[in-house]
Amino acid sequence: MRTKSAAAWAVAVLMLGAAVGGCAEQSDKGPSGSSAKHTKSHREPEDKPDSRVVEDDDDHTVLELSDGRQVSLRFTRRGLEAQHRDASDDAWSARKTVYETGTKPCHGIRAKAYRDTVWLAAGFGAYCRDGEEPQEVIAAVATGDLSSWTADPTRNTLVWPKARIRDGGARVDFVDRSFWGTSTLTWRKGSGFAKVAMKYKPIHPWFVGRWRATDGSQQLTIHQVEPGSWARVVIESRTGPRCKGSAVVTGIDQHDLSMSNFKLDQGTRTVNCPPKATEYDFDVKSSDGPLRLRKIGNHPKTVLTYERAG
Repeated sequence: MRTKSAAAWAVAVLMLGAAVGGCAEQSDKGPSGSSAKHTKSHREPEDKPDSRVVEDDDDHTVLELSDGRQVSLRFTRRGLEAQHRDASDDAWSARKTVYETGTKPCHGIRAKAYRDTVWLAAGFGAYCRDGEEPQEVIAAVATGDLSSWTADPTRNTLVWPKARIRDGGARVDFVDRSFWGTSTLTWRKGSGFAKVAMKYKPIHPWFVGRWRATDGSQQLTIHQVEPGSWARVVIESRTGPRCKGSAVVTGIDQHDLSMSNFKLDQGTRTVNCPPKATEYDFDVKSSDGPLRLRKIGNHPKTVLTYERAG
């Protein structure tokens, strides 16, 4: 993956297994959202990888474990295959299919190990090596005698730039951090892969609460992030035709909030219920407001002004 995609993938290769800092969580304190608690999540103990890469190119990686065993991972026309051998044995085991696909591979196989737990991440895409995003990104784990691999069956498109090993190799967390939040794919010995868990970033507490337009046309209620969910805004008309619905909101920065995926619950869509997501955003400069609906562009223009109503 070259251009932007290539850069992201290259950084991902280098960062696999790196230690990750705890992330701060925010919660609003009362309906005004004027103050917030900032607490650091407790970091669970991690086991440091103890393997080393002895061969590596775009299509092939050989990993040496702490006990001297080696694991060979290779892209083939059928997908991704693995072999292993003991420290005292020159003979490689028969090839095992880790992941079967007819899609062309991306550059490189990311792999590390702790004791006898080996994990990897790899991407596939028709034009991945020409700069396009991967169409399939898989994570896989082998443990014990390394005779079998368990691959994530969901065919994610997340790059999985970090992996954390815990519980002496009995748990591996594949982690992807983005502008929107953190996605975690967890493998556990005995149960395999769980569903991807998403933790969304909270919006700034200044936005949280109920707001009424100064022209009396509508009311907004902005809700903070809940576990596993986006922050949301409820838009409700107060004059004219009935319109009530909700949308996802995400923080562009401390002062700006974007909106997407509006769902109409009652009535019919009207002017600014909802505003066009790609043309408008919300803006606030202090804990007391005002909140503004702005038409964005080279010369932003305030369309509606809201005062805090609770």
